[in-house]
Amino acid sequence: MGKFSAGVRRVALELMEAILEGLGLGKHYQHEEFENGLQLLQVNCYPKEPEGESAIGLAPHSDHGFLTILLASCPGLEVLDRSSDTWRVVQQPRHALHVHVGDCMEVLSNGRVKTAVHRAVLNHGEARISMASIHSFAMHEKVSVAKELVDEQDPGPEEQEQGI
Repeated sequence: MGKFSAGVRRVALELMEAILEGLGLGKHYQHEEFENGLQLLQVNCYPKEPEGESAIGLAPHSDHGFLTILLASCPGLEVLDRSSDTWRVVQQPRHALHVHVGDCMEVLSNGRVKTAVHRAVLNHGEARISMASIHSFAMHEKVSVAKELVDEQDPGPEEQEQGI
């Protein structure tokens, strides 16, 4: 588990650099906060779906942090398509990582990057195990809109307290 955790953390930091650069903030924006930030590893086990029933394994939600990197044993993840208000099945090849953007990223980016509302549904063929690696600032740090992304048209939300 240690190698997986360390590897996923490296991937998360590289993704953060790319996203920050894409936002025009530079890849080293708040580098120390990300480098010293929180990584929470959550393992979920969903039973296979009961015969003839449709069931939700985890209710719709968004993740609190900046990024969540997910590894799952089989399909069962759905993401809300906000434009049509419908659930889309995530096609995830076996052993592939899936990345969600979380609430803190939406705050930092002043809404330019939207959090992924998602849910887990039970798989009728097999039980599903997933490992979610959630990345954020340290618990005592506050997340606020990057001042570089604030203007008269987009004044930005209030800062967001950390916490799980």
